[in-house]
Amino acid sequence: MTWFKRMDAVFAKLGAFFKKVPYVGYAAFLGFLLLIPYLHSTDVVSSGQLGIFAYIVIITVAALGLNILLGYSGLISLGTAGFVGAGALGVGVFLELGLSFELAAIATLIISTAIGAMIGIFSLKVEGIYLAIATLFVGEILRQIFTTVPIFGGQSIMIGSVTLLGMFELSTFDQGQRRILFAVIAFLLVVMMILMHHIVKSKTGRALLAMSRSSSAAQAMGISLIKYRLMAFSLATFFATFSGIMYALYNQSVPTTQWTLDLSLFIIAMVVVGGYKSIYGTFIGAFIIYGIPNLYLKEIFGDVSFIFSGLLIILVILFYQNGVAYLATDIKLLYYKSKRRMLGGARGNSTND
Repeated sequence: MTWFKRMDAVFAKLGAFFKKVPYVGYAAFLGFLLLIPYLHSTDVVSSGQLGIFAYIVIITVAALGLNILLGYSGLISLGTAGFVGAGALGVGVFLELGLSFELAAIATLIISTAIGAMIGIFSLKVEGIYLAIATLFVGEILRQIFTTVPIFGGQSIMIGSVTLLGMFELSTFDQGQRRILFAVIAFLLVVMMILMHHIVKSKTGRALLAMSRSSSAAQAMGISLIKYRLMAFSLATFFATFSGIMYALYNQSVPTTQWTLDLSLFIIAMVVVGGYKSIYGTFIGAFIIYGIPNLYLKEIFGDVSFIFSGLLIILVILFYQNGVAYLATDIKLLYYKSKRRMLGGARGNSTND
């Protein structure tokens, strides 16, 4: 198995390099994403497939925020979809009021993140299932607001072409400009991944991890629960809202009815399958949960293809709770354990002889 050793050595060197210079990895990942609009321009990727990849990119940002909450802080939220909808619809409302896209995005982020901070304060009073139920009702309240308040326009808000930086007008209905929009949201995803990287590697990330392992121990170490719970929910809300803004930017037409509990559960599934505390794993989880059924299985099995997602979640929870992102590491550990056992057995046989 010398080939395995060689590959392991190569990947170990690459891993060490990317840890020292993480920006190279993120730049390479951006380059990989930018291949998708190029393949669309050569008709290898269809317009429908480009839209699926765009949705994976967009929803990964919301899943990154939930990973901060669920993976690093040990907290739960079932209202993520409501804040994704708040980002998408909020931008549409502010654009109708005459704001530029950038100002509309900033205003939406401020308002939504403030609501997330309020949930963080409320979370000090409840734990576990009660917190999950409370956030579920927050998401449901937001959904009811989206569908009943006249300012959100009934079934959907039509945004139309978007002007960025006051100069570049982009429309999703033009194929060339649609590819540019994909490149923009891919760049924004990588920016959010880098932001999360700095958060989890900072003092804040270490405090969130300590809080997730034991609230009492964290308090004994001088960590303020109210401060870091507020930060955890604010960050998760910020990422979810940013995801909604990306949705509005790319699709330029925002429905009011799709921001339901189903979407929140899908986002949780992406985190669980992809891997807790893994940035790249979150994207992998989004691709597995949403991309594989829509890109490949739906053509064969129709709507039944989404059973695949449910079965996969059950299998991961039962047998592989680390998530897919840690699969290569665990295979390597399994290989070396089996090799040690074989060597131990061979030594034992030679001793008996």
